[in-house]
Amino acid sequence: MGEADKRLKVAVLGCGSVGAQVVRLLMEQSDDLAARVGARVELVGVAVRRLDAQRDVEVPDGLLTTDAAGLAAREDVDLVIEVIGGIEPARSLILSALENGASVVTANKALLAEDGPTLFEAAAKAERDLYYEAAVAGAIPILRPLRESLAGDKVTRVLGIVNGTTNFILDKMDSSGAGFSEALEEAQDLGYAEADPTADVEGFDAAAKAAILASLAFHSRVTASDV
Repeated sequence: MGEADKRLKVAVLGCGSVGAQVVRLLMEQSDDLAARVGARVELVGVAVRRLDAQRDVEVPDGLLTTDAAGLAAREDVDLVIEVIGGIEPARSLILSALENGASVVTANKALLAEDGPTLFEAAAKAERDLYYEAAVAGAIPILRPLRESLAGDKVTRVLGIVNGTTNFILDKMDSSGAGFSEALEEAQDLGYAEADPTADVEGFDAAAKAAILASLAFHSRVTASDV
């Protein structure tokens, strides 16, 4: 098989705000990705809850499915991208994908903070890759340097702003004198905050990210409940 014939078959679990953009990039940048990867990246399925829901991307005919379990377990899939979020069914789907021979990319900070070791052990047992750089500060390369580049160093502190929503709100309250509700509403209007901002404003998002960072930096088992 020549280089041009190689295929990396990718399945995406979830097609919400994040998943839709992943799907869009996989389709729009297929030539660029092929040049970087050395194989043609082929989107073979997108798992969704409802086939008729409005989406920010037009998924090619025949790729949408409500059978996430079936898609994750397909033996011809090389890579599963999990952008569903939450603990279940995401955990079961990731474990199934690994067991059936696929590597996994996930942005699921809540799951990694609660039960990361189970996923890492499953990946090691299956001899597959589990990547999760997008779970913490996706636009900033922080997890891989902690895991690899700084693995031999002794890290004593990790400092940083890990939640953009609350950062925006606090800055707005400080700089303009706005009240919390007013600042939150503006954050939602600008797209910095979700319609349901609970995970951000109650600190759950930051706690999950802190747990993942602490686990890597201090070579220990830290869960969100420890934060």
